[in-house]
Amino acid sequence: MILVLTRIWPTAERPSLGAFVRDRVRGVPRMAVIGPRRMGLPWPLLYPAMLVDALRATGPVRGVEAHVVIPTGLVGLVAARLRRVPLMVYAHGGDVRGWRSKPLPIRWLTRFVVRHADRVVTNSEDTAANIREMGVEPVIAPPGVDLGRFSVRPRPEQRRVLYLGGRNPRKGYDVACELADTLVGPWLRDVDPEEVPELIAAHDVVLVPSIAEPFGIVAVEAIASGRWVVASAVGGLRDIVVDGVNGTLVADGDFAGALARVPDYDPEAVAATAARHSLDRWQATMAEIWDDLAPLSGG
Repeated sequence: MILVLTRIWPTAERPSLGAFVRDRVRGVPRMAVIGPRRMGLPWPLLYPAMLVDALRATGPVRGVEAHVVIPTGLVGLVAARLRRVPLMVYAHGGDVRGWRSKPLPIRWLTRFVVRHADRVVTNSEDTAANIREMGVEPVIAPPGVDLGRFSVRPRPEQRRVLYLGGRNPRKGYDVACELADTLVGPWLRDVDPEEVPELIAAHDVVLVPSIAEPFGIVAVEAIASGRWVVASAVGGLRDIVVDGVNGTLVADGDFAGALARVPDYDPEAVAATAARHSLDRWQATMAEIWDDLAPLSGG
């Protein structure tokens, strides 16, 4: 059994929070999720409680997988060492971006966890660059989406632009306010992941004007739906959007111009480029990493 430690997990109020972590373990045998006992638990109690739950888990434990480096990765490191099993830390991006400029204790702990984990895995080349600054070579295993949830439908007759980033300056909310027809997401209207395919299908273009973006699940979901993505040429979006093939990468800030130049694209051709970001592929890659880290025959 692999213990998956995470503080980010969908809730009734925030159904999209950590949905990709939930998808990572969905349908995978011999995995147990260790998360907050209840939402709203104060930080001084939350992480000690997670550690206690990780140590109390019964059955043979093959390893610990912690999502985000700090502070969950530190809890995972303690749990893994006490249980004498390997630790895999999955860096999501925001946990390591700009780590050199963070307060000294956070900077030290971030590097400590990265250097002492048995394997560091991350979502994009952009996030990997931060890990390398700490002297560790990570494995890049981008998150995947369940392609079966997304069907390719004809484009709507009227051009409509969708923004799913919520009221988050880092997601380019100010830009989206000027250019998008529909704006949803955290602190606007948090959309249940089950609603996302219908919402995307009702629009012709998905706008992702992020200032910083470690990966970009929304872009993958849009492409899987056969919809053109207009996105910032930053972070993991550059690994997802193939300029002129399934979307437009904007490097000069002219999102209005990029939207005006969206071609008469074929939804089927766009959707065909999403196969490399399937959930099955991600889960298989993570399984291979664990097979190398902790072979079943030994654990």
